[in-house]
Amino acid sequence: MGIFVPSSDVDLAWTKVRVAVEEDTLLCAKVSTALRSMGRDGHVICVYTRDWADRQYVMRARAVLQSLGFVKERGYKRDIDTRRRKYGPDEWHLRA
Repeated sequence: MGIFVPSSDVDLAWTKVRVAVEEDTLLCAKVSTALRSMGRDGHVICVYTRDWADRQYVMRARAVLQSLGFVKERGYKRDIDTRRRKYGPDEWHLRA
């Protein structure tokens, strides 16, 4: 799941996600150093799940993020689509 945050909020947001990973509430995550593409400014925090097809597990990760205060809708897509540079209508995508 991608969480987009402005630079002013990235440290607090990343700390929340990092602690959830350390406590085994979330599987793993990474944060960008900067996001300056597609007209965006700020950072993205990517939260990973074991299996993109396991909707129940994806929704559990979504619930954890909501409990941490990330209540805006987030996009969830396969990492392989990002690596293949698939964006927009060509990517597999789930609103979470």
